[in-house]
Amino acid sequence: MKHILYLLLVLPLLMLGSCNTEDDIDEIFISGTWNVVNYFGKANWEKRNGEPFYKMYEKEGEQALKIISTFSITFSKDGTFAGTMQNATFDGKWQANGKDRTIRLTLNGSPNTSPRYNKQFIEYLKDAAFYQGDSNVLLLAPEEKKTYIQLRHK
Repeated sequence: MKHILYLLLVLPLLMLGSCNTEDDIDEIFISGTWNVVNYFGKANWEKRNGEPFYKMYEKEGEQALKIISTFSITFSKDGTFAGTMQNATFDGKWQANGKDRTIRLTLNGSPNTSPRYNKQFIEYLKDAAFYQGDSNVLLLAPEEKKTYIQLRHK
């Protein structure tokens, strides 16, 4: 009986000790191609909600969502990434920390940002400092976490 009681007392401690609060970087980032869903402002980063920048029921919003949903980025295990946007491609290096959920994206060269949607996308990527997500949804936010970009798998 003593052994059973001891086991029942120690088991929860063992389980707590084995909890890992670090994200699986490979599962999140190196799990395929990500496409833009929308950009969000007035964000509550902790609750993963914000106001969509482009709204489907607005004329400009519908057109913008059609365009930006084709924008993509693919992260590679070697720390590089490549992406596409309206009539342009881009690439660079990435680094993420699973403990504090920080990310840094460094673009190579100057991608074509002449269409305004391209410029907006590149600015969100350059400003990204934090991430949230899993292998289905990825959010990237700047330092102040008041806006973010949402991506999903292709």
